Amino acid sequence: MEEILEIFSYERVKKQMEIFLRFLPKNQKILEGGCGLAPYLIRLRQLGYDVEGIDYNAEPIQKVLNFDPTLPVKVGDVMAIPYPDQSFGGYISLGVIEHFTEGPVKAIREAFRVLKPGGIFLVMVPQNHLFMQIQAPIRFFKRNSFLRKIFRKPLDTHYWEQYFKKEELKKTLEQKGFEVRHIFPLDHSAAVLSFSGFFRDKNTFDEASPLGLKIGRWCEKNLPWITAAQILLICYKKEK
Repeated sequence: MEEILEIFSYERVKKQMEIFLRFLPKNQKILEGGCGLAPYLIRLRQLGYDVEGIDYNAEPIQKVLNFDPTLPVKVGDVMAIPYPDQSFGGYISLGVIEHFTEGPVKAIREAFRVLKPGGIFLVMVPQNHLFMQIQAPIRFFKRNSFLRKIFRKPLDTHYWEQYFKKEELKKTLEQKGFEVRHIFPLDHSAAVLSFSGFFRDKNTFDEASPLGLKIGRWCEKNLPWITAAQILLICYKKEK
């Protein structure tokens, strides 16, 4: 847990947090759906935000409670959130809605349900960025089960993930009652890092090296959308 919490010293995470603190309400309850090991929940609570968390997986929730039994986290499904309607003024979803094979709609509807009118929905999803597209042929051959059998390699297992185009996800959110006011391209150094472990700072948990950071800054300035590892949408539940 201590190792994971070091991410808040990373340049890319500092940029995320600047946006979160700009929009999240400090005088209302906030839910993080799919909080995992809850580093953002922990950090936001340290800064005075009233954040609770749920995750469908009991193992990370137990690790969070072992770290600090007072943290308000529990097992719960973002497709059937265990809270009444209009319970929260804010909802945070970081890398969650892309993992449902049936699509994100049910999770978005649940977010809408538990938010108060005017409540904010911060939703961040990964993007099929330029560096991933360059690597796509290599990834295909590495993961191809037939080829792995021929070369007697163990089958490659990876979780299912959907990549959204920002306008496509914006349209879905608006169809389900949200007003999308801002979209930010983020985590350019993480995109560089994902291209090759060469760009990783081996002395950190998950930060790019000085060269990786430099390339990430260049990408952010010159190719902000196609080289962003994540896109963040700032949405509001429409007032009736």
